[in-house]
Amino acid sequence: MLAKSLERFIKWALSAWRDLSLDAKVVALFGVGNWFLLFANHTTVAATHDVPLWQLFPPGADVAFLVTCGALAFAYPYRDHRSRGSFTTRARIAHLVAMIAAFVIIPTFASIILRETGKPYTYIHDGALMVEEASRKLLAGMNPYVADYLDTPMFFWPMINNPALYHLTYFPFMFLVSAPFVWFFDHFGFIWDQRYLYLPAYVATLALVPFVVRGAAPRLAMAAAIALNPQLFPFVVEGRNDFFVLLFLFAGLALLMRERRTTSSLAFAAAGAAKLHALIFLPFVAVYLVATKRPRTVRDVVAALLPTWPAALFLLATFVPFLVNNFGAFWDDVVSYNAGGAAWTYPISGMGFSAILLGLGLIPYRQADFPFAAIEIAIAAPIAAWWLIRLWQRPTIATLLAGYALTLLAFLFFGRYFQGNYLGFIAAVFTPVPFLATRAARRAPRRVRRPAPAIVTTPRPVRESPPVLLPEPAPAPVPVALDAVGEPSTAGVGAAD
Repeated sequence: MLAKSLERFIKWALSAWRDLSLDAKVVALFGVGNWFLLFANHTTVAATHDVPLWQLFPPGADVAFLVTCGALAFAYPYRDHRSRGSFTTRARIAHLVAMIAAFVIIPTFASIILRETGKPYTYIHDGALMVEEASRKLLAGMNPYVADYLDTPMFFWPMINNPALYHLTYFPFMFLVSAPFVWFFDHFGFIWDQRYLYLPAYVATLALVPFVVRGAAPRLAMAAAIALNPQLFPFVVEGRNDFFVLLFLFAGLALLMRERRTTSSLAFAAAGAAKLHALIFLPFVAVYLVATKRPRTVRDVVAALLPTWPAALFLLATFVPFLVNNFGAFWDDVVSYNAGGAAWTYPISGMGFSAILLGLGLIPYRQADFPFAAIEIAIAAPIAAWWLIRLWQRPTIATLLAGYALTLLAFLFFGRYFQGNYLGFIAAVFTPVPFLATRAARRAPRRVRRPAPAIVTTPRPVRESPPVLLPEPAPAPVPVALDAVGEPSTAGVGAAD
């Protein structure tokens, strides 16, 4: 009896799943899945150790948070299944916004309040804290790549021997953008939190989704997949900068799809000036810009890249002052610290190739030097070359994003550390690919298979035997009148003439 009931339930569930719309399937998958993960796996930085997101709320409110997230997650597919016609696009958007607010925005504000009412180094990721303090170093007239951070709240951040006290790993644009906000808040006695910048970037990135894909269902599905990415949205709560970079990437994509080449290249340059992840994207953009013009000469190549000169100028203005001031400090903080070889290298962590080698005992300890840079370049370079060739042959946005995402995955996975948000960032970049590829397949004209032409056989001429020439019959004798002696008579000759 129990087996039959279970069988009926499974059949009903499969039938109901097939009847759901695309956006309802995606929301159900990510919403319900993340709701289960909220109980233990989705954690955030607290005072001395990570805690589940629901522990950001006081007793009673934590239960309300879990119930609200679960109810919203299950209600979306239920509404789609029961009343698809009356579940309008506007209602779907409102429901998805409510889910995003419950899962991400409310916990983020809770974490900000806990930090502001406690210690400045609690309830925030050290990356966000580092950018805040780098902005203050810059405002004080110091080079953030030369200064150390022993005199900042970074010193008390809950990590023993934190190497970030001596190394700034981020590119300049990150703290250059933050510096005016830090100055304003500090000058007027307010408490600045880097999430005041990152949370709007998260919302703005989702607002750009309708400009990348078409159709209500694909837009809702893609927005849900990015907003509720299980390897990305929990890190918004603690203040990681992935969506700050994704904002410029998606803005550049939306502009590039509308042939705004100058402004799109500027957006891509801003992303690259903020984080190494996006800097790897720039060669793919350059190939795309040239390939779509189908150049025949070097002059055509230069003309195709001419709209990118403001982006190149922006990159130079961002990086050159720090390179000229102290190239060694910049290289030590951004390259050697991350790749290995600095005086105090970033410890091996995460879930990538380095963690596998550490677990197998092939690397003795977390701070040990290992040629990860050579390995990741040796693996990522051929993948990048293959995708660049494919992009040249088929310059589409889907190919552009797929090549970049897979190259970045190879580069980061075989690096010194591969964090969960790295995987989430790559997944967010790749998310538009299925939607764009499906649309391109639908727009492509179908090849009509024509029937093979009928073979017309010309009948061979029958070879006739030559005609038989028969002798002409002798003319009939003309009756001749005879005279009396038997000789022919000449009478009447010439009468016909």
